[in-house]
Amino acid sequence: MTLSSVPALARRLAGTAALVLAAGTVCLPATAATLPAQPPQGVAAPQNGAAQRPAGDDVYRTWYTSHSKCVAAGQGGIDRGHWEHYTCSEGDWFWHLWTNR
Repeated sequence: MTLSSVPALARRLAGTAALVLAAGTVCLPATAATLPAQPPQGVAAPQNGAAQRPAGDDVYRTWYTSHSKCVAAGQGGIDRGHWEHYTCSEGDWFWHLWTNR
């Protein structure tokens, strides 16, 4: 981290803190009612290693703090038969899991 990036980081953290305080809660995973109708365009983590994007009809599951946790949850759902495919899209702070059901 360079000294010139400190003010930008401080502004970002202050903005996030203000948002949390304004909401009156801690940051919890979003519900389906608070999400946009279309999944965000993002980086994917499919099983075969090829990049994909969430399909327009994919279901939002939750967020993860790292890409590897998102991939593990997505693959775990496939292994248990909950869905056939998943996508991990990168957000500003978290990785978001989308599945086909």
